Amino acid sequence: MATFSMIGRVGLLKISNPPVNSLGLAVRKGLFEGITQAEKAGAKALVIAGDGGTFPAGADIKEFATGGVLTQPMLGDVIERLDKVKVPTVAAVHGTAFGGGLELALACHWRLFASKAMCGLPEVHLGLLPGAGGTQRLPRVIGCEAALKMMTGGMPVGAEQAAKMGLADEIIDGADGQAVLDAAVALAERLADAGLDASRVISRRPLDVPGGADGFFGAARDMVRKQAKGEIAPLKIVDAVEAAVSASSFEEGLARESALFAELAAGPQARALQHVFFAEREISKVAGVTAKPRPIRSAAVIGAGTMGGGIAMCFANKGIPVALVDLSAEALQTRIDAIRASYEGNVKKGKLSETKMAERMSCISTATALSDGKVASADLVIEAVFERMELKKKIFAQLDGVAKLGALLCTNTSTLDIDQIAAATSRPQDVCGTHFFSPANVMPLLENVRGKASSGETLATVMAMGKMLGKKAVLAGNCFGFIGNRMIEGYCREAIFLLEEGCVPAQVDGPIRKLGLAMGPLQMGDLAGNDIGYNIRKDQPALFGPGERYPGLADVLVEAGRLGQKTKKGWYDYSTGRAPVDDEEVAKLISRHAADKRIERRAISEEEVLDRCLLPLINEGFKCLEEGIAQRESDIDIVFLYGYGFPRRLGGPMHWARHGRPGGLARVAADLKRYWAMHPNGKHWAPSALLLAEAEAAEPKAKL
Repeated sequence: MATFSMIGRVGLLKISNPPVNSLGLAVRKGLFEGITQAEKAGAKALVIAGDGGTFPAGADIKEFATGGVLTQPMLGDVIERLDKVKVPTVAAVHGTAFGGGLELALACHWRLFASKAMCGLPEVHLGLLPGAGGTQRLPRVIGCEAALKMMTGGMPVGAEQAAKMGLADEIIDGADGQAVLDAAVALAERLADAGLDASRVISRRPLDVPGGADGFFGAARDMVRKQAKGEIAPLKIVDAVEAAVSASSFEEGLARESALFAELAAGPQARALQHVFFAEREISKVAGVTAKPRPIRSAAVIGAGTMGGGIAMCFANKGIPVALVDLSAEALQTRIDAIRASYEGNVKKGKLSETKMAERMSCISTATALSDGKVASADLVIEAVFERMELKKKIFAQLDGVAKLGALLCTNTSTLDIDQIAAATSRPQDVCGTHFFSPANVMPLLENVRGKASSGETLATVMAMGKMLGKKAVLAGNCFGFIGNRMIEGYCREAIFLLEEGCVPAQVDGPIRKLGLAMGPLQMGDLAGNDIGYNIRKDQPALFGPGERYPGLADVLVEAGRLGQKTKKGWYDYSTGRAPVDDEEVAKLISRHAADKRIERRAISEEEVLDRCLLPLINEGFKCLEEGIAQRESDIDIVFLYGYGFPRRLGGPMHWARHGRPGGLARVAADLKRYWAMHPNGKHWAPSALLLAEAEAAEPKAKL
């Protein structure tokens, strides 16, 4: 709600809708009615503030799904009502003023910011544009170039920067709301005698672009298009700001903004990006786990390879002491040098200060034995050695004898059985998987894996650890590959089969990239190292059932020494750099293999490539849900958005299967059955029972 009161001659509208004072319907009604109350009470000035911890942090996102955002009065109605007030208005901003909160503040004549306040217009992350005057008022305050950068990037701005840009008129020391409220009331009292200064009304300010609008907006579109990765909201923001310049009146610009907002809100990208927004907030919820996490004050990482070094950096970046352990002093020194070089690179780019680099490096120590005291005293130990079961079991047996009671023992395995590893210890309740994605210090995903004996306290702790490290932490059940690598298995197998049947690598990867992924399955294999999959196939032959088609071409590639980028040749040639270049030798290798296997090669369409790669992936996702490996569909989407580069604008593979791919789940089910009939020797084509049930439920029933 929003309540009105008088403080001397000053009217005060205070918004109270915990926890973030979102601008839901009740708040909008309160503001609209409160403005009228202020006018009737004869207020000589008006202050708008947030109760509790923040100024309004934006719209109530749930209203986008329910349609409540369109219920009168809409936020735009409230803001235009505020714009017409005949007395000075002051926004007292503390906490966060995001989205509609900043649009509300922009309609005020003065804006005071608490020193730790943040503001921004992040609607682009929801597939939208600021729809309550933000695209029209912000350029009139900070200029078109800065406004476009702020809105198309959706990044927050601190109080100091806001003051430099002209968004904040004054910064008030203190983080709480009372100090800035007191200052706002005092300012309003002073302004009451002078009355309204028309130059402070943003909607009345003229707007032009130095050098001419045509050239400016043409260049802006080109730049935004390169950065947008297929998202349309950033380009619509450019359209809206252009309307702010070209429209014959402020009201005409607002109308254009409203039309563009409505167009985006009704589109598939907004639905997908809002799905991602809610999915990100669901991943931390673990059904059945009520235990509190244990504190993590120190960590140890076993293995000084690329992955181990990256994991150590994750802890050091957050100021947590971490010991990097390896039997080889030379390997440790190599990794420490690589870590230092990585930080130095960030210092040169201006992303990190020398002081911060020194602090982070000081958090990392080394040891050449598991018996080292730094391992024994660690609250959490993460093993990150080669993907070999016997090696991991040996290490966990040793850790069982040296790690303190209550320490978490975690394995960074990407495919192996957590329960087998836990069985090497006398404390399986303290064991779980923590699957970081490479490079661990860069990739945001953390796939935590529950063993059958993992305690609620262990699971609560690793999920809290993920949040502490700034990761998107998803809980998975224990099976081959967990969620991500299990689902990617059929995707990658079909990529190999497509090569055998008629494609060259670029014809497989191309359609996947065109859909919006950063790379296709073959380029991904080259990046990770084709020997990884090779070793898994050799170590775990049980992955392939009797009569099941085997991706032998992938073995042929590895046995020819083409391991990927690290050997400068894989499915592509990398002799001139990291960019993949088609290689005639690979085409010949594929043709020879197909001839040896008596596979008749043919032309294959882009549509079939997408189907053959993505349908098994989606099917396996539903099997993960059936078996309890994944808690919810949206968790699977987060895994692929943040671990495998699936485009956010599609919402993730599960959302895309339901809402993005033409025909929805009904067509997914029908196509799976069709391909299964064509390829009966591929178990990944056998449709999930859950998918079939969901498809039937989703299919419109014929009217009787």
